[in-house]
Amino acid sequence: MSKGKVIKSQMLGATQKLKNEMGRHYLAIEQAYREGKPIAWATSGTPVELLYAMDVQPSLPENSATISAAQKYSQNFIEVAEDAGYSYDLCSYFKTNMGVTLTETTDLGKGGIRKPTFMLSSDVICDTHVDWFQVQAERFKVPHFTIDVPHVVSNTTNKQKEYYKKYVIEQLWEFLDFMSDILGHEMDMEKAREVANNSWDLSMVWQDIYKLRKNIPSPVSTKDTFGGLFPLFTMPGLKTPIKLYKRMYKEAKQRVDNGVGALEQENYRLMFEGIPFWYNLKFFNFLEQWGAIIVYEPYTYSFSKFMNPDITKDMLVNNPVECMAELMLSFWYIYDLKTRIQKFEETVEEYSIDGVILHNNMSCRPNSCGQYDLKKHLVDDYDIPCLIIDSDMNDPRKMNSTQVTNKIESFIELLRERKKK
Repeated sequence: MSKGKVIKSQMLGATQKLKNEMGRHYLAIEQAYREGKPIAWATSGTPVELLYAMDVQPSLPENSATISAAQKYSQNFIEVAEDAGYSYDLCSYFKTNMGVTLTETTDLGKGGIRKPTFMLSSDVICDTHVDWFQVQAERFKVPHFTIDVPHVVSNTTNKQKEYYKKYVIEQLWEFLDFMSDILGHEMDMEKAREVANNSWDLSMVWQDIYKLRKNIPSPVSTKDTFGGLFPLFTMPGLKTPIKLYKRMYKEAKQRVDNGVGALEQENYRLMFEGIPFWYNLKFFNFLEQWGAIIVYEPYTYSFSKFMNPDITKDMLVNNPVECMAELMLSFWYIYDLKTRIQKFEETVEEYSIDGVILHNNMSCRPNSCGQYDLKKHLVDDYDIPCLIIDSDMNDPRKMNSTQVTNKIESFIELLRERKKK
């Protein structure tokens, strides 16, 4: 099929200020390390807000791994880990982090990382997180706390949900005791409420930005969402990223008011499910030559966290620990297949999506599990075109560019033919 003229989406000017936020975060880690202040490694999906409430500087190895990939260092670190005996099939985030520690890389611009005071993990997204931090905690000889989060499936009763919630709440209070023993002080509840308030505000602005993507043309592309995701992981509870998100929203709203899209010519509106390939974000520019733009990613939306309608801002501020427990139980990636199918169908309609691209991530079982069933139901039951592509989030060796390109071209052709009908 013939391609259209080369079109590039326009990133929001505010998003380009993200480097300042990233720099502020890494400077805080470096300063804490040099001053001997507490640093905690944390996995995504954990309540990072509790770390800020206890004056602990968070450091997320997954985020550092994405920087390694974006700067083209991840493959080297992964191969170092494999040479040390770690399997080719293990999580590429884990192997990137392991390669970083084995080479004693501390350059944060390469994805380097500092030794933590302690570690916090959870299986809310992935059981690998727990094993990963167990291995690294033994290597660094530091304490490690993990939070076990049950999955709420379609036949879970309300009684079971309440039991699960109580179970997670008890663990969060145990974690606060764990930190108190290490740090020598209790949590300041007033500060905890302030952190919770900031986290809520940050998430709400992110959700408002997402709502603007329902407009045709969409004012926001993946350049903004993949780039702008960083503070939701690492800085929930701080004020400065809220200002950045508000600037992003204001600029995107101006585009909507003026009928301007991120892409000059919007022909196809897509959803992308999965973790992006951080070493090849140009892939998403490749779609744009056909006027195809991704207007929704469950991955980047899910980390806005406060999506449970039963949780209000007042509830969160007044009972931050209890609400954090409930939010961990309602995280997107612990949804069962039935709920995911329903959410996808609703989102496709709400955002006027023409097709769905599913990333079958060779490194991430939880992220990829059920994708073929998901595709089958979306295609057969809802007539939603879907494409599955095989690749990896952090290991460039596992991306067959020719194969992915051919699949995308065929998928665009399918969408083009549907538009004609």
